[in-house]
Amino acid sequence: MDLEIKKGEIFGLAGLLGSGRTEFAKIAFGDEIPDAGGLEVNGKPVIFKQPRDAIQAGLAFCSEDRKSEGLIPNMSVVDNITLVILPELKKRGIISKKAQRKIAEAYIEKLGIKTPSPHQRVKNLSGGNQQKVLLARWLCKHPKLIILDEPTRGIDVGAKSEIEILIQDLTTQGISILMISSEMEELIRSCDRMAVLRDGVKAGELVGKEISEKRIMEFIAGENAATGAGI
Repeated sequence: MDLEIKKGEIFGLAGLLGSGRTEFAKIAFGDEIPDAGGLEVNGKPVIFKQPRDAIQAGLAFCSEDRKSEGLIPNMSVVDNITLVILPELKKRGIISKKAQRKIAEAYIEKLGIKTPSPHQRVKNLSGGNQQKVLLARWLCKHPKLIILDEPTRGIDVGAKSEIEILIQDLTTQGISILMISSEMEELIRSCDRMAVLRDGVKAGELVGKEISEKRIMEFIAGENAATGAGI
């Protein structure tokens, strides 16, 4: 499957459950090993044997199941945000709590995370604020590409809008976004380009004004292939 994600764009992945969207994301992040093919970052071939390799190359991944695969519910907001940069905060083997709090407070303000305290347990926050905490964690690493798998699942309408605005703002900073969503309207609103997957294969690609529910459904149903229509 040939996909190219450009700097500062939102590239969407659409498809039915089992179409291979999440599997592709996990391969891109080094969480699964591909049977064939390869990855390139800035035009250079890379091999990710584990997520650590992907992180070092500038990738970040927000799982669709943020509660069990992303956040650590019983840890505080500050600990969740700074989790991936703890080695950078060590001095003589001791983590600077002051530096931890300073970084966390900066992202709490920047992303508008609603919490009574940086030391509040993250499980006590709303779904939208939990998602912001997860985003803040990866932004600490200054990523080039963030993979967002179902970024607004389980979030109320108002918080969804906040997350979508936040995602758009990230692209203005030059960060690329790979967005996976089961909600076609979300992809249509957000994406600059998108690919539609069917049975683990790219059925088609859409750009700009081509992105519509009708066109997405045509690729999912295989109608374009049947009529010989091209991209």
